[in-house]
Amino acid sequence: MKRALLLALSLAAVAGCGGGPEGKPLTKTELIRRGDAICAKARQKGEELRRKAPAQSPVDPTASDETVRRAGPVLQQLSDNVGDVRSGLAALNPPRQVEKRWSRMLEDLDAVADKLHGTAEAAAGVDRQGVVDRYSEALRLNRKVSSFETAYGFQVCGS
Repeated sequence: MKRALLLALSLAAVAGCGGGPEGKPLTKTELIRRGDAICAKARQKGEELRRKAPAQSPVDPTASDETVRRAGPVLQQLSDNVGDVRSGLAALNPPRQVEKRWSRMLEDLDAVADKLHGTAEAAAGVDRQGVVDRYSEALRLNRKVSSFETAYGFQVCGS
């Protein structure tokens, strides 16, 4: 279950790199092409993180304290991966029709990264309820981001 979540969250991170968007807005086709290329890189990193993750989920009530603690660094790396994706997406200039929704998606990605960071901190301190609460919120926000991505037409992002 945790491994699947790591992959799902990694895929939600559709990004490139850099500050804010520059130049004229991209077409929908170009935005999808560039975003999916970014997501493909995030997916690779997500696979690497999945292999590093403990076999048992830190939200599993039967997980040992050591398993919960060992999940912390992987969750932090996942948070960093989502943050990198968000930065990349922020560098893409979306079509004008989707600017507001794109901005909200970037805010949601910020929140996903923040919740995963909090989950990592909670795991390091073996705060099981904190892990469950923050992880659940990260998943909820991730579903929101993925829903936008798939509805907009991304093939890699959101899948």
